[in-house]
Amino acid sequence: MMPPLAPPPVTRAEIASVLRCAAPPTVPPFLPAIYEHKGWFIGRTPSAISRDAGLLTRALLAEYEAIGPDALTIGVDVYNLEAEALGCPVTFYEGDDASIPGIRPDRHIVPVGADLMKAPLPNPLKDGRLPVNLAAARDVRRALGQAIWLRGAVAGPFSLATSLVGAEAVFLACLDQPEWVHSLLAYAGRIIKAFARGYLDAGVELVVFDSQASPAMISPAMYEEFVLPATQELVRWAATQGVRDLPLVIGGDTTRIAGLLARTGANNLLCDFSADFDTWAAVCGQTGRAFRRNVSPRLIAEATPDEIHAVALREVCRGRDRPGFILGTGVIPYGTPTENILAIKRACRDGAGPGLSSPPP
Repeated sequence: MMPPLAPPPVTRAEIASVLRCAAPPTVPPFLPAIYEHKGWFIGRTPSAISRDAGLLTRALLAEYEAIGPDALTIGVDVYNLEAEALGCPVTFYEGDDASIPGIRPDRHIVPVGADLMKAPLPNPLKDGRLPVNLAAARDVRRALGQAIWLRGAVAGPFSLATSLVGAEAVFLACLDQPEWVHSLLAYAGRIIKAFARGYLDAGVELVVFDSQASPAMISPAMYEEFVLPATQELVRWAATQGVRDLPLVIGGDTTRIAGLLARTGANNLLCDFSADFDTWAAVCGQTGRAFRRNVSPRLIAEATPDEIHAVALREVCRGRDRPGFILGTGVIPYGTPTENILAIKRACRDGAGPGLSSPPP
């Protein structure tokens, strides 16, 4: 493991300027997607740190010390917590097994057509592992102060709906029972708000993960009909709670829904490594949205630091003149060498230097 790195050079005020698309960033913020890999920094597995607030806090602080990212995310298996808190069983792994915890695919708890008007909501201070994340959020905020952009992970409406009901069942219901799907997504929104309110009370901000709503799962027309209104409502609610910067993370090739994602109201969006950069840059430029361009996690896990740096530097040079540009990664696999991740951060700095107006070959 590399020696600890100094705290990040991009301040919270500078990040806020990038998110407002005020001007092209001098140094692009570096936001690596580190979730299960957090445990590796302290020699513990994802299952271990996801169930213990003390371990999760240690892992987050070790991530900050080793990588110096420009934001930290409170979360490990980010799609499971709300559904688990309502009763969906999660599989954990013991010993040295570094597999990622996951909801059991045959154990969904909401049947299609159920009346959801009076369905239960989780208590973030008591139910499931919600208190684990909230305790870690408070402890990390106390340790690092206000200088770091600290975000609590919540599931997006469609991803939570698939956890509660099952992906295939939700998809078929979109075709056969569209009004019920709208009620399901409204229920998912109420659940998310309950957890999000716990994060806000703990002094941290939010990041929404909704990759089950990608074009690989549902069509753009279905996204517009079902997911967009539910997401817009969640974003509006967050604004009433004082949340100014709300990232929306949907992985994969989201080129076909880039314009729809810009309409959600979230002010920073994800242009994953498989999405079309130019389309995304045009959409975000026209709508005043910041966007994070990802480097492939497979490259990060398997290539040399020099090879990773070269790819990351090309991305920085593509985005360096675009207001709102951020450099990030796909989800970092557990055990990825620290020097591979730092090669991307170094590219953010190197791309800000003179003589790099176009991408290197």
